[in-house]
Amino acid sequence: MLIIVEHLRQFIPINLRIFLCLLLSMATHIAYSQKSITVNNLKPRLDTDGNIIDAHDGRVARFGGKFYMYGTSYGNTSGYIRSNFFQSYSSDDLMTWKKQSPLLINPPSGIYYRPHVIYNQKTKKYVLWYNWYSRLWEGKFGVAIADNPTGPFKIVNNDVKVYHSDKGVGDFGIFIDDDQIAYIAYNTISGHKGSVEKLSNNYLSSTMENGGFITDECEAGAIFKKSDTYYLLTDFTCCFCTQGSGVRVYTSKHPTKGYQLQNNINRYPGKLSAALTDKNLNPNQYAILNRQKDTSFASIQIDLPASEKMDHIKVYQFTGNRYGVCGDTLAKKVHDLIKPIEFEVFIKDKREWIKLPVQQNVATTSIHNIITLSFASAQTKSILLKPVSKYPYKSIYINEIEIYHGTDKKYDQKELNAYILDGNPLLSPPIIPAQQTFVMPLKTQNGTQHIWMGDLWGSASDNIKGHDYQYWGAPLIFDENGDIKPMEWVDEWKAVLVD
Repeated sequence: MLIIVEHLRQFIPINLRIFLCLLLSMATHIAYSQKSITVNNLKPRLDTDGNIIDAHDGRVARFGGKFYMYGTSYGNTSGYIRSNFFQSYSSDDLMTWKKQSPLLINPPSGIYYRPHVIYNQKTKKYVLWYNWYSRLWEGKFGVAIADNPTGPFKIVNNDVKVYHSDKGVGDFGIFIDDDQIAYIAYNTISGHKGSVEKLSNNYLSSTMENGGFITDECEAGAIFKKSDTYYLLTDFTCCFCTQGSGVRVYTSKHPTKGYQLQNNINRYPGKLSAALTDKNLNPNQYAILNRQKDTSFASIQIDLPASEKMDHIKVYQFTGNRYGVCGDTLAKKVHDLIKPIEFEVFIKDKREWIKLPVQQNVATTSIHNIITLSFASAQTKSILLKPVSKYPYKSIYINEIEIYHGTDKKYDQKELNAYILDGNPLLSPPIIPAQQTFVMPLKTQNGTQHIWMGDLWGSASDNIKGHDYQYWGAPLIFDENGDIKPMEWVDEWKAVLVD
């Protein structure tokens, strides 16, 4: 373009020349300010020296156009020893990482976890908050400051008091609001109770303004804001667990109080049962709904990829699981009569289950009770089928579930996910086998997106804790109500970063 402008200079009015030069400058700036990145969760992240990055349970922050990864370096240890230290790495693109010096120089002897670095625009200081134990499990918070993002940080207070310091303090997250006021979301050691608290203007201490306990038996909290809603993400204690922990989502219109549980984006609703949606009516391939301790039966949740209309459901109940009579030649009974189940049907409306008035009809074949549950046309993406507890047997066998709207079977079985709910959904298997570390706001060509991060404990093939992978999820998806949709494992994802 520049060659063309120079060649035609004598023919182009000066105003148009200025406009073309400005256009060229803007195009060049856009080209250089956008960066395409690829995030891979199957390979360990390496630094520029080719070594596996050893920085866990911290955060990734962006200061001055550069990214900084902060974490605890564990090396070849159990993680519960005094050799832990805080390490940082820097990057221009979230892919190429340069190792920096350790953050704290000669800190007091202790066991250190959870480094979080934030920047104070008023004091022009970088502030490091961390969790440490002079003796397990006497949890304390420490705070240090530096003039640049990689330190070295000078300790200001190695025992920062917060409202619940008397209960010991553990995992935490730090968040800076639009007005530059900072908040800490932390859990106690005693009871692992979680709350959010306002920090002082210099970010070096607490104001003791605490909104009250929000959670029990939880840790690894992360707090962020989207639009006018504050999000607190946390779940049960994990303690370097290899199975990972869930991610309960709490929301509020106030940063410290009023949080309400919405959903859990890192736990399946129950046990995934492919047999219920595999198009296979082989009678001896079924899912079992057992009677629970409270005499109710396990329920079935069906999830569609998007909200759709429906007006009836077909449930194929296998009737072959009958007990016969053996050895009694005078017995009149041949076998148990397998009666059709009665179901209650619920659909999810926003965050609540709504019970539908249902008409039930049954057609019987040689091996199935085909139960049709009809109701007025409704739109949803989640259905709950709850067997009526008066059913006389201990177990119910189900081959298949089909969803219809009108005369057409509108939904391909491959698009459905079926779960058996036979216990506390908060204890069902995590989707991503990781423990949460942070939710990173990321400026992309699609606006500010939020990246969930977690440590995949036990993932290193050489069994070195410091080599355990980190999972960086694809951007979280928010629905029209502001709820976060459940996460899915993603091997690799791409984004275009902007300044």
